[in-house]
Amino acid sequence: MLSVYKKIALIIFFGLHITVIVIYNLVGLKSYQREVVFESLSEPGKKVYTQVKKILPPRVPVPIQVYSHYAGTDTGYSLFAPNVPSAMGVIFELKDSEGNTTVKFPSLNSLSGLDRFTGNLSTYRSFEEIRPLMAYGWAIRMLEIYPEFTEVTVIIGSHRMPGIKDYVEGKRSEFVESARYEFALEE
Repeated sequence: MLSVYKKIALIIFFGLHITVIVIYNLVGLKSYQREVVFESLSEPGKKVYTQVKKILPPRVPVPIQVYSHYAGTDTGYSLFAPNVPSAMGVIFELKDSEGNTTVKFPSLNSLSGLDRFTGNLSTYRSFEEIRPLMAYGWAIRMLEIYPEFTEVTVIIGSHRMPGIKDYVEGKRSEFVESARYEFALEE
């Protein structure tokens, strides 16, 4: 049988855990600020979002980010299943000196590499002013990995999933580009 102090500690822990989940969901609602997303809401949804956006936190504090990563609550899924956000991704388009083009996806050969790239992508989403610099860093790394290429285009976008009804009717996910950064080696 648990002592009173252990029960209190568990209640406090679960209360903080739920608070972290709610904070991530509130920050996730910021995606509704994009015009294309906002316009797809129903009229009552637009009214509700207009009121809710006044209380949205600007970003998730670092200690909560660390806890969320280890607890698994930073997966990007909202509290309610219909609001599962699109998965953000990066594609690299490489061109050699003869004009031949190939597309590469980030190859992450280790769990630590995946964690670093996920951290980079989270930083990319959070801080608009450093996005070109991060894309430049990714481009340099791709040109180091593939020295036969002279140009790289970093394409950021998201995989948009169709609703269940659209999926049943044959519609599949699509990659929608949101940013493009082009870099070339100087001769």
